[in-house]
Amino acid sequence: MAKVRMKRIEIISLLTDGKSIIERLQRRGVVDLLQYEIPDDQNGIEKIDTSPSIQLFERNSAAVRQALAILNEYSPEKQSIMASFEPRTAISTAEFGEMAEKTEMSIRTANEIIKLNQKINENKASLKARIQYAESLEAWSFLEVPTGFVGTSQTAAFIGTLTGQWDRERLIESLKPDPDTDIPAEVEIVYSFREQSGIFILTHKEYQEVCTQALRKLGFAQPPIITEKPPSVVIEEYRQAIDELEQENERLISDIISRADMRQQLLFTLDYLAMRADKYNALQDIAITRQTMIIEGYIPAENADSLVKELNEKYLLSITVSEPDEDENAPVAFKNSMPAAAIEDITSSYSMPSKDDVDPNPVMAFFYYLFFGLMLSDAGYGVLMALACGLILKFKKPEGNMKRNMQKFMLCGLSTVFWGALFGSWFGSFVLKVNLFGQEISLSPIWFDPVAQPMTLLILSFALGFIQVVVGLGVKFYMLWRSGDKLGAVFDIGFWWVLFAGILTVLASSMVSIPRLDTIGIGVAAAGAFGLLLTQGRSSPSIFGKLLGGLGSLYGITGYFSDILSYCRLMALGLVTGIIGTVVNTIGSMGGKGIAGTILFIIVFIFGHSVNLGINVLGAYVHCNRLQYVEFFSKFYEGGGRPYSPLKVNTKHYKFKEETTNV
Repeated sequence: MAKVRMKRIEIISLLTDGKSIIERLQRRGVVDLLQYEIPDDQNGIEKIDTSPSIQLFERNSAAVRQALAILNEYSPEKQSIMASFEPRTAISTAEFGEMAEKTEMSIRTANEIIKLNQKINENKASLKARIQYAESLEAWSFLEVPTGFVGTSQTAAFIGTLTGQWDRERLIESLKPDPDTDIPAEVEIVYSFREQSGIFILTHKEYQEVCTQALRKLGFAQPPIITEKPPSVVIEEYRQAIDELEQENERLISDIISRADMRQQLLFTLDYLAMRADKYNALQDIAITRQTMIIEGYIPAENADSLVKELNEKYLLSITVSEPDEDENAPVAFKNSMPAAAIEDITSSYSMPSKDDVDPNPVMAFFYYLFFGLMLSDAGYGVLMALACGLILKFKKPEGNMKRNMQKFMLCGLSTVFWGALFGSWFGSFVLKVNLFGQEISLSPIWFDPVAQPMTLLILSFALGFIQVVVGLGVKFYMLWRSGDKLGAVFDIGFWWVLFAGILTVLASSMVSIPRLDTIGIGVAAAGAFGLLLTQGRSSPSIFGKLLGGLGSLYGITGYFSDILSYCRLMALGLVTGIIGTVVNTIGSMGGKGIAGTILFIIVFIFGHSVNLGINVLGAYVHCNRLQYVEFFSKFYEGGGRPYSPLKVNTKHYKFKEETTNV
């Protein structure tokens, strides 16, 4: 239950075995490769530039991802809501080889799917344009000549629009140059709307100029679309073209759907390309000569012997395993059993420990689960969480981060049951009473009701916060003592403990009647403060600087009080969960005890408590993390370590069957 001890490994092999060795290291997933730095005075050693191959893998991966997205659009895969919890599909080495041989075919299939989809999109764009064109001509569908018709050798035609709503008689009157002069013309209102009217006028050539002048005054405009055929004919042609495009799209979609049986092979190809990209990225970290390859990296000490034995059996090479130098930035990994293992991601999300830090997970685990349960503090919610996560772990068997999260939230759920039972909160104020063997059993508080006694919960929150702060200082004491700075451990941590002990004694004197207890407490606190005053400025060369440093350190007590006050969020969130749950129950009970009231209660109960559970689980998670990061880690944790990132089979959908023991 600590940080994994790392060793440095150097492998010198024949260049001909290079790719095979990298593949084997990737399969084993235990070596964190170092980028080989070529010394200035060494000739004949060079690096491999695999960037063109990596770019090709990335382009092909992008094509496969795009093809899968297209398949999911036209032929979605039916998956249960629990599919995301399922582990990757395990395949044997032989099955891997068979599927790997189909990679090129998969990439061709992906490109075919993309081209089919591109044609579909082109057709959709053409369809949209043709539909809009046909719709814009719809108003002119009763016109029996093309909209571009301008007349014959003896006639002049005017086809266009006028603003507003017009009728035939009004238009004829508007064409007259004076009230007593008629213009012999065929006038037709093609369409007439409030905003616009379409007109057709046919007259003799000698009246063309008169009509032109009159129409100009009326705001005559050419039709928006000029056709060489009657609009009804053009509309029909476009409708036929639209039907053909729709039929072609249906055929193209069928072609895409017919390739849905390639989905699993495409998913494998995505994993395979990711593996190859990782391998070629690793090749850039190594160095080569004309005949040899040099690999450097870090490996957990527990895996070193088995890997050395395996490589020596398979290849002709030289392997050196040694302890890292003090100034090396060796990667950091955790090795914890449950329940600490489930919260390793909390620490890694903050920062990996430095080489001088201890693994904080075992110490943090107790407080993390304790605080999460206190902040959620409803036994009904805890039962649901623990049961759901436990069933997923048992039947879906998730792996990796998903497995750790299910374990973490199952334990958080059990902690929530513990605190909820102490506080008597089962889905808020929903209290169940059962008569068993003549005795009434109810889910009443085992300890106290926090809604009725909020101050008790507040004091409890501060007490737990104080304990965690003191434990954090204890970890720092251990780190200083282990590093050989025993005086620093006593001066920097021990005197604070003495000061805190004195303050607690003074507080206890107000609760218990022990003679002179307060005087003893004041004396102990003064001794601790005096010790800090004399020692905290010890790095200063002058006496004045030493005293000033000691006085400044005493101001740090305000920081500790501020940290402890932060734990009032334990009370706040613990109260909120129960109060909202009670409100939900109250609203659900407003319908009475009849059938309608029962139905209303069930609906409100399920919906309201689901929302309350979701919001408060999120709140408990966020604030519990904050307490660890800000109040706890600040007492001893430096962070800044480099995470252990070995070359491995980093896939999403498939894994080697031999991997299952390492997940």
